[in-house]
Amino acid sequence: MLKATLRIGNLENFDPAVKGCSIAIGESYIRPFQHKSLESSLVKNSEQWFFVIRERQRVADEFGTHSIATENAAADQLRQHYQQCMHWPLDFVVIEAARRGPRLRVRAGHIGSLPIYFHVEERTRTVTLSWDFVDFLSSSRAIDAEIMAHHLSMRTFYSARQPCMGINLLTAGATLYVERAETSFEYGSLNPFTDELSGREQSNGLLEFADTLQEVVLSRPTGICASAVELSGGMDSASVAIAVGKSVETLTCGGILLGDGSSPRQSDRRARVLSALNCRDHSLEMHAHMPAIDLNLAPERRLPLNSEYYLEAFESLWDRFRADGCELIWSGIGGDELCACSTAEEGEPRSSSSRHLEIAVELAEGLLTRRALDAARSSFLFSAPLSATVSTFLLASLCHARPLAKRGLWPVRPLGDPRLINTAAKLPLALRADKEVLRSYLRNRLGCDVFPHGYVKETFALVLPEAIAARADTISSQLSSCALADFGLVSRESVMTLLNRVLTTHEFSATSALVRFLWAERFVRQLC
Repeated sequence: MLKATLRIGNLENFDPAVKGCSIAIGESYIRPFQHKSLESSLVKNSEQWFFVIRERQRVADEFGTHSIATENAAADQLRQHYQQCMHWPLDFVVIEAARRGPRLRVRAGHIGSLPIYFHVEERTRTVTLSWDFVDFLSSSRAIDAEIMAHHLSMRTFYSARQPCMGINLLTAGATLYVERAETSFEYGSLNPFTDELSGREQSNGLLEFADTLQEVVLSRPTGICASAVELSGGMDSASVAIAVGKSVETLTCGGILLGDGSSPRQSDRRARVLSALNCRDHSLEMHAHMPAIDLNLAPERRLPLNSEYYLEAFESLWDRFRADGCELIWSGIGGDELCACSTAEEGEPRSSSSRHLEIAVELAEGLLTRRALDAARSSFLFSAPLSATVSTFLLASLCHARPLAKRGLWPVRPLGDPRLINTAAKLPLALRADKEVLRSYLRNRLGCDVFPHGYVKETFALVLPEAIAARADTISSQLSSCALADFGLVSRESVMTLLNRVLTTHEFSATSALVRFLWAERFVRQLC
């Protein structure tokens, strides 16, 4: 949500001053991300100050400028304003500084809409913050082999540590402390879930869920920002589209049609949802925007390690939204996590995707050297959040955050909002299992059962095998030199064996393991 360079020595010698759209503190600066759905303020006195950038709530007198409000406040007033920021229901980042010490504290909200990376230069005690990981790749960076080993073995995690040494991630309730001689970092321990109310009537639970979803949508400044919804043809995105469509005057929808056996059903489901909305729709054929797998990216196309697999298609969709003047992009990311059942709840059948993942992990581990495998199987001691918003949702959001921000688009993911997560967590198992709460929500609003039990869902499973096959010669040629093998993390021979298996079989599990490697190899080559 911002970019900043803050030298600790500047905090005691310079007063923060607003200059245009930035804040200057001597040679230090803070540059908030410019978007109409965000607001910034600077509160200060002679001893301390804090700056906050946060998502703007919907208010009656909405206005669309992003200026930095400034206020001089006594110590008690400053603390009161600060506490209000800490309880803000939407996303935020707060930078707090005290002259004595001097010392700096940076805090992030729990939603992770546009996560912040940071680096602390020990010699000059300079803190660099940025929402764009690529900003840190202009300098030579060493690989964190342990993080890369965990990533290559397909262990999903969301942590402060990143694949480059010295670069960390600040989000999901995290706090960074920097003083003249010390640096520390911690994630919050907020766990707001409450126990299920066993006597709860399903009708009341459905009503509360619907009301909370609408509350989450209504809290956004849709009056000053045109809205677009990613409508895939599944229950998650359909639920978001219906909720948003009820709250805005004009809406744009868009989806990626996969063009395989599921496409007619996908198109039909989308059409039935669209018929209930007053909106413009953009539909893209996946075959026209296939992933262009290239391990040697040009400098201007650098990408973080965690990047969207189908970026070409999504970028085309987002460009259409932007051309229509849209600024808020709503998505159904988070539906799986919203309706997840805990391990203590019985009766949930083992999904077929679980077996696919087990096979993929076996194949991924088969690529690793003994050193890397030992690291991947080591105890996971990385700093990670404990909050309402779970790591898989945060990771999915992370993959889209940067390319959206580069286009001036702000992501809103209602199904990952802590308010809705807390409401869903209290629902009976019968409403969460198989996403029954979303199915019932849509049935009530569409007047028909668009998503019956057992309906065939759209899947991207065939896309990457086809993309890899189309680029097989190029990939093989590029892998004649393997950066991850040079780092001692994988066996090149095992990689080529897996590539040939994918080309021969198009297996989903084998493709998952290979693509995880290819994206990691591409990332590491950017650092060489």
